[in-house]
Amino acid sequence: MKKAHAKRQISPVKMAAPLALFVIIIAVWEICVSAFHISRTILPRPEVIVRQFVQNFARDIWPQMQFSLWVILTGYVVSVVIGILIAAVCSQFKLVTQSVSPLIILFLVTPMNTLVPIFMLWMGFNPMERILIVILQTTPIIALNTISGFSKVENSKIELMRSMGATRVQTFCKLIFPNALPQVFTGLKLGCIFSIIAAMGADLEIGKSGLGYRISEYSSLTMTEMAYGTIILVALMGNIMFEIVAKVERKLIVWLK
Repeated sequence: MKKAHAKRQISPVKMAAPLALFVIIIAVWEICVSAFHISRTILPRPEVIVRQFVQNFARDIWPQMQFSLWVILTGYVVSVVIGILIAAVCSQFKLVTQSVSPLIILFLVTPMNTLVPIFMLWMGFNPMERILIVILQTTPIIALNTISGFSKVENSKIELMRSMGATRVQTFCKLIFPNALPQVFTGLKLGCIFSIIAAMGADLEIGKSGLGYRISEYSSLTMTEMAYGTIILVALMGNIMFEIVAKVERKLIVWLK
């Protein structure tokens, strides 16, 4: 038990390494701006970015952050459900997999932002349009990885389950899905990244609201400090989302073992 507990503990070195790297990057950034007299419109000082961002957060950023989080999380949750359902159906019928896989890949390689003008003709400036873009961009990567995980389960194990009288549903729930969890979570983590990218791209194309819109607006008004601060905020949101899914993965995989 002690050994197992020790393995689950996060090493202080692993915690300190990213923090040390972050401090080094900030220090080099600050030195370069001061030494080379770089204009604030190109690269502001980190201290100025933080000060300006904190001062304007409640008024300018917080409302847009709430909207973007709603779009990202709603689109992501729907994508997880649809992606896993598609993979579950495909895993049971090879013909369905052969038929659906090219379509999934087509959606995966198509930048959904290119479809924004068409969606605007259909839906106008409806916020649901952005959620639809997130779903269309995120679902394929989740489905593709999940299908891969479901298809890698050994046939001998499946045959053993069937020989013991297990139904198709029982085999899926008790064998296929648990064994495919590492691959499923790979898709879920990639989905976090795709959902952020899709939401920010939709904001840039549609405008009027969202963090992506704010970044575009700040850049056009040469409010570079706020633009950098908002970009960093978006990156932190994506990182937190990724880490939450990764933490759930670690707990589930350990429990299954």
